[in-house]
Amino acid sequence: MKHIHKNIFPSLLLLILLCGCSKDYLNRDNPTATTDEKWWRLESDLFNYLEVIYLNQMSPGALLTSSSYQANCRIHMSGITDESVFRANFGSWNSYPLGAVTATDGYLSDTYRQNYKDIRNASRILENYSRIYMENAVVKEQRAAEARALRARAHLNLFLFFGPIPIVRKSLDPGEGAAVPRNTQEEVVNFVAAELDSAAEVLPVSYPSSEAYRISKGACYAMQVQLFLSIKNYAKVIEYARKLINLGVYDLHYSTAPGVNSYAQLFTYDALENKERILFRRTGNSGAFFRLAPKSLSGQACNGPTAAMVNTYETLQGKTLQELGADSLTYYWKNPLYKNNRDPRLAASVLFPGQTFVNRLLDPFTAGSVDQLGATQSTQTGFWVKKYLDAKDVSRNNAGTLNFMITRYAEILLSYVEALVESDDWQHPDVLLYLNKIRNRAGMPDVNTAVYNTQEKMRELYRRERKVELAFEGTRLFDIRRWKIGEEVLKGPAMGAINPNTNQPVIVENRIFDPERDYLWPIPLVEINGNPAMKQNPKW
Repeated sequence: MKHIHKNIFPSLLLLILLCGCSKDYLNRDNPTATTDEKWWRLESDLFNYLEVIYLNQMSPGALLTSSSYQANCRIHMSGITDESVFRANFGSWNSYPLGAVTATDGYLSDTYRQNYKDIRNASRILENYSRIYMENAVVKEQRAAEARALRARAHLNLFLFFGPIPIVRKSLDPGEGAAVPRNTQEEVVNFVAAELDSAAEVLPVSYPSSEAYRISKGACYAMQVQLFLSIKNYAKVIEYARKLINLGVYDLHYSTAPGVNSYAQLFTYDALENKERILFRRTGNSGAFFRLAPKSLSGQACNGPTAAMVNTYETLQGKTLQELGADSLTYYWKNPLYKNNRDPRLAASVLFPGQTFVNRLLDPFTAGSVDQLGATQSTQTGFWVKKYLDAKDVSRNNAGTLNFMITRYAEILLSYVEALVESDDWQHPDVLLYLNKIRNRAGMPDVNTAVYNTQEKMRELYRRERKVELAFEGTRLFDIRRWKIGEEVLKGPAMGAINPNTNQPVIVENRIFDPERDYLWPIPLVEINGNPAMKQNPKW
C-alpha cells in the first residue's frame, strides 16, 4: 500500500494543488481524504507537498512546455528591461515597456495568485507537519524550515513586484482572505527577515548532490541580501553577505578544461553541477533552445538582446565604448566582436549576425533568410540570447536538462560590493577583491584604479558589472527599480543591431516609462474587487 501511495499520489497532488482555488480546495489537501487526520501521516506526504511548492517557487529561465506559470520565467522577463525585447506567441511581457499593461493583465494575476498559493501551502505544512511520522526528527524539522523559507520567499517575491503586501502567517479560509489589508514596508521586511532567520537556524549548510536544489542556510542568507538590498539597508546586506561568504561552501565556477572560458562554461552542461549556484531549478532550462535559439535551428527567438545591452560590455582592455568615443562606439555597434576585442561575457551571452552557430550562418538582414529580421518567431533586434543555449540540445530543443540558476554566488558578491560602495566605504579592500575576482574569472583585467578612484566612478563600475555579469538572468528589473533609473533606460526607442543595408540601427519599439507609476506593478484588479481592504498602487 505504501508503495502504491508513493507512485500514484504525486500526480494527484500536483493536479489538485495546481488547479484553481475553491472552497473545497481550501479546506482539503488530499483528493480522497476527508480530514487532515487522514492525510498528514507519511513522510512521503510531506515530501510531495513540499515538492509542489518548490516547483512553483523556483523560477525557470525559459518557458517549459509543461509550465503553467509563464510569468515566472525570468529570462523572458528580461524583455521588460533594457536587456532585451520580448516577442513570442505566448505571454504579455511585450505590453509592459509600452505602457500598455493594466491591472487585468494575466501575468500580474498569476504572479500574485501563485505566490499566495505557495504561502498557503507552506503554511499548511507548518500547521500539520508535526503529526507526520518520521524516523529522522532532524530531517523532519529541516523540511518544516524549508517550508518556512519558501513562505518567506513568496512574500519577498510579492514585495519586490508589488511593494508592501498583506502578510499571511497561516492558511486562510475563503472568508478570512476577503478582507486582508496591506502591511507596511517595515512590517513586511521584518516578517520576511525573521522567517528566514528562523529557517536558517535549522537548515544545513549543504546537501548531497541529489538534494542540492533544496533551500540551505546559505540560500536563506542570500534571500536576506536580496531583501535588504531592495530597501537599501546596506548594513544588513553586508552582514548577511559576509555570513554567506564565511560559510566557505560557495565560489565562482572555474573551468578545468584548457582554453575554455569559465564564465561561458557556467551556463552549459559541462558545469551542470557547480559551487556557484545557491538556488536553482532542476532542468529549469529544458525549453531554452526552443525558446531562445534562432529560427533556422527551429527556435522561437523569444528574446532579442538590445543594442543598449550589447554596447554595455567593455573592450578586453577594460575600456567602455563610450570612453573610446562616438566613432568607436559606432564601429563596435556594427561589429560587436571586432577582432574578439570585447569582454568574453558578451560572446557567452549574445549571438550576432554573421556568426555561425551549430552549423547555421546567422543572417537576419538578407531578404528571404530563414532568420530574417522581424519575421514571426525570428529575431526582432538582429541579436539572439546565447546564454543557456547549449549545442547539445539542438536535437532535443524542448527537452533539455539544463538547470537554471536563480541565485548564484556572483550576484551576492556584487550586492556586497554595492552595499560597501553605497555605505561610503568604497575604498574597502573587499570592493576591489570581489570586482576583480568576478572580472578575472570572465577573462577581464583588474579594475583600473586610476579611473575608478571615487565613489561615483565605483558606482558606475559596479552597476555595469552587475548588468553584464547577470545579463538575462532576471535581476535587472529590480536593479532598475532600486537605482531609480527607469526614465534613463526604459524610455524612448528600443534599438537593435545596425542594419548593413541602411547603415541605421534597428528600432523595434518606442518605450514609455512613468516614474510616478512604473516602479511598482499594480495590484491585480481581481484582488482589488474581491478585497475591500486592499489599496491600489499609485496611478494604477
